[in-house]
Amino acid sequence: MPMKIMVVDEDEASLKLVRSLAVPLDHIVITFQDTEEAVQRAENQRFDVFFVGMAMPQPDGLGMLRRIRNSPLNAESTIIMLSSTDDIPMLRNAFREGANFFFQKPITSGRILPFLASLASPGWKTKVRAARLPLFTDVTCVRHDEELVVRSMNVSESGMLLQTTADLRHGEEVSLEFNIAEVQAQVKVKTRIVRNDGRGQAGVQFIDLAPEHQNAIQLYVMGRLTPRTSEERQGTRSIWLGQGFRP
Repeated sequence: MPMKIMVVDEDEASLKLVRSLAVPLDHIVITFQDTEEAVQRAENQRFDVFFVGMAMPQPDGLGMLRRIRNSPLNAESTIIMLSSTDDIPMLRNAFREGANFFFQKPITSGRILPFLASLASPGWKTKVRAARLPLFTDVTCVRHDEELVVRSMNVSESGMLLQTTADLRHGEEVSLEFNIAEVQAQVKVKTRIVRNDGRGQAGVQFIDLAPEHQNAIQLYVMGRLTPRTSEERQGTRSIWLGQGFRP
């Protein structure tokens, strides 16, 4: 389904990349390096998707995000923030202001193309936001009575991205245990391998995450606890943006 996409960033390479990948897929792409001009267009014209650079001049990325969300035409649009840093408080602010996803720069075709394909799929508007933040910590992985120590790269309420040399196979169920030092929590959870790129990175999806562990992850990702309905939990689908994974 063709989409109308706005890309706002001071980095011209990012603008050109998204345009070069989206236009051949029949999407309409409008790019801006001037945030004020972009905001004026967003307040008067509807877009399906926004890519917004966090480090833009006034209004900055967060300021533009707020104005997009306050616009009746684009209050429900999908917003992807682009950032060259992994500043956790800043990313939390973006998610609280209404960002749906986060891409760490430099962005690449290997990240953008799967994402565009996901958004163009039927029912993408009903997918639940899966805010994902960097989390670098050791993770104990138990599989078939074998214990391995791997490294996490990021986390959301629905899953994690792991860095490992182990042969974790798609569909395999493993148990994970890890600490989130910032919220003083130890998380134990059963997971399913949903992606393995064969280059040392594996995506896992949480299975039956206990409420106290879900709350700890929520608190780390969002900086606050957010009540969620059973329908929202059942509808959660994660998109692994930071490293280009899509379960």
